[in-house]
Amino acid sequence: MKITPISAGHLHCDGGALFSVIPKVLWSKVYPADNQNFTRLTMRCLLIEQGEQKILIEAGVGNHYPEKYLKNNGIVAGNHLEKSLEDYGVAPAEITDVFFTHLHWDHCTGAVKNIDGKLQLTFTNAKLWCSKTQWEHAKISNAREKAAYHSTVLSFMNTSGKLNFVEEEGLLFPNFNVHFFDGHTPGQMIPFIKYHNKTLVYTADLIPTAANVPLLWLAAYDLFPETALQEKEQFLNEVAEKNYILFFEHDFYTECASLKKSEKGVILNARFRFNDMF
Repeated sequence: MKITPISAGHLHCDGGALFSVIPKVLWSKVYPADNQNFTRLTMRCLLIEQGEQKILIEAGVGNHYPEKYLKNNGIVAGNHLEKSLEDYGVAPAEITDVFFTHLHWDHCTGAVKNIDGKLQLTFTNAKLWCSKTQWEHAKISNAREKAAYHSTVLSFMNTSGKLNFVEEEGLLFPNFNVHFFDGHTPGQMIPFIKYHNKTLVYTADLIPTAANVPLLWLAAYDLFPETALQEKEQFLNEVAEKNYILFFEHDFYTECASLKKSEKGVILNARFRFNDMF
């Protein structure tokens, strides 16, 4: 197995949204914001190569959004994901599987391209994977979350015949287990990957940044905060006890981290770059 971080570009969000009820006087000490209160984030995918498989976790935003929408979200237009794969030496047609932790716009819509008003798959030979629970939820989500789903793109994925639904936790690919977390959005699928005798957890929106590690530092984007809190507490304890490595999809400044238990609960132990760890 070989794992490589792949960039799908950058974005930003309001600091209050990223840290919810935590006062800015606290969170700004560990995660900076600009003079408009925007915090810089990234869309960091993972490419997993093993045997004949080339599995891509997440797919960024693609080219479906108007300039104003991109500007409001701090995104520079462009084929960032495809360019990153090209720089690494992998063509989109070589990808065998694309895994979505969930179906919010910044995680999956880059798997489809808009070419002169017509949609086509970015990864023409790949199976697409999401949880059955998330798929069903995306169709009935409330007004607060509805804007996070691009229904036209999701419908195209489904009618393409490439979309596969995961209904149970456990082994999906060799060395690749999935667990469901429902606090951010029902059916978010988090990958636990066995790699070099360690377990690497791709945190997606379960823990968006290293600054979100403290138990109460939830994001306002979590649809069910009480569920998110319970899931997070159990997850943090497991990470600390079993020495998992966290890989952050959205943290602009920190790729990976380890955790430890303390008198104040589970806290950050060390931050590091992926390539320095493996």
